Amino acid sequence: MRILLTNDDGIYSKGLQAAVEAVKDLGEVYVVAPLFQRSASGRAMTLHRPIRAKRVNVPGAKVAYGLDGMPVDCVIFALARFTDFNLAISGINLGENLSTEITVSGTASAAIEAATNGIPSIAISLEVSREKYKFGEGSEVDFSAASHFLRKIARAVLTKGLPEGVDMLNVNVPDDASEGTEIAVTRLAHRMYRPTVEERIDPKGNPYYWIVGRKCREFEPGTDAYALKVERKVSVTPVNIDMTARIDFGELRKILSGE
Repeated sequence: MRILLTNDDGIYSKGLQAAVEAVKDLGEVYVVAPLFQRSASGRAMTLHRPIRAKRVNVPGAKVAYGLDGMPVDCVIFALARFTDFNLAISGINLGENLSTEITVSGTASAAIEAATNGIPSIAISLEVSREKYKFGEGSEVDFSAASHFLRKIARAVLTKGLPEGVDMLNVNVPDDASEGTEIAVTRLAHRMYRPTVEERIDPKGNPYYWIVGRKCREFEPGTDAYALKVERKVSVTPVNIDMTARIDFGELRKILSGE
C-alpha cells in the first residue's frame, strides 16, 4: 500500500507528523507538503513561476518533499513524481474545516485534487481551542485523539474502500475528543463563517483592510458543524466532487427558454 500525505499548515507542522505516525505501518508513506503556511488557499495552483522542491527528513516517511507552492501543487507534484497511491490524506489540520466552505480550505482542496485523480482521500482537521493556534506549527496542541481516528478511518478505507458515489471523507475532530468519542456521519452545513472586512488606519493615516470571519452560532442537526460544535462528536462527511445539482434538467430548460 502507498499512502500520500500532505497538508496546508506546512511540512513542519506537528499535525502532519502526527498523521505520519498514525498510518506509517499501514503502507509506504510519501509526504509532499508546502514549506510554508498555506491555509485558505483553496484549489489555487502555481502557474506563473517555477516551483522549488526540497528534500526534508520526516520520521516514518519513505520520502518527503517540501514545496514552495500550494497544497494542490503538492498533490500534482506527488502524482507526477511517484504515480500510484492507494490513499491520500490531507492533515491533520490545525483548526476545523466545516460546511460548504471546505472549498476555501487548502486541507480539503488537496484531498479533492487527489480524489479527482481517482485516489480515495481523507481530509482531517482538529478543532483548536484558541484561534492563535490555527496558523502555528501546533507545538501546543494534543493530536493523540485525532491520530487515533485518522488511523481507524484510514485502515477502513484501505481495507474496504469508499462506498460508490463517495470520493473523499471530510473529518473533523473535537478538541476535547477521546478515543471513545462517537463518530457521526454528517452532511455539510451551509456555512461556518460570515466573512466581512475590517478597515483600520496605519500610522501614516492610510486605510488598510483585513478580511475577517464571524462564526455562525446555530447549525442544523445532521450537519458537520452541529455534530462537532453541539454534540461534540467526530464528524465524518462523505463528499462527492461532482457538484452538478441533482435536479430535473427539463425543468431548468423550461426556465431558460421562458416557458
